[in-house]
Amino acid sequence: MTDLIQKAGIRLDVTASSSEEAVRICGELLLELGAIGPEYAAAMWEREQKFSSAIGMGFAIPHGTDESRVHVIFDQLVFLRLASPITWGDEEVSCVLGIASSGDGHVEILGNLAELIQHETKLEVLVASGSADQVLELILDGGVA
Repeated sequence: MTDLIQKAGIRLDVTASSSEEAVRICGELLLELGAIGPEYAAAMWEREQKFSSAIGMGFAIPHGTDESRVHVIFDQLVFLRLASPITWGDEEVSCVLGIASSGDGHVEILGNLAELIQHETKLEVLVASGSADQVLELILDGGVA
């Protein structure tokens, strides 16, 4: 599943002033990669308004609604590291993993992400690396994809 995330889907030091803006950026990036239709991007914010996707440890995992999965062209992840943390619901978030998944593949991804962010050294790299290649390698080797 090495094509589940690609270097073009990794953005470091992104400026976002709110969770809405961060979700919009994820949706735009997924659209740019050709992974989703615009309806899915809109559904990402729709879902976020019902249930916060902040999961702790400085991460959020925005994704669309179950109904919007029909607008996923192919499963894809995007990774944003924010230049400055933002308040996301009751959490402070600095890393955002946008998910486009047409099935239940995201369940395994979420479990792998939970393992990755609990590994202190790998978490430090995700939060501090200046290299998209290094982040991509960590995500691929670290088990997120």
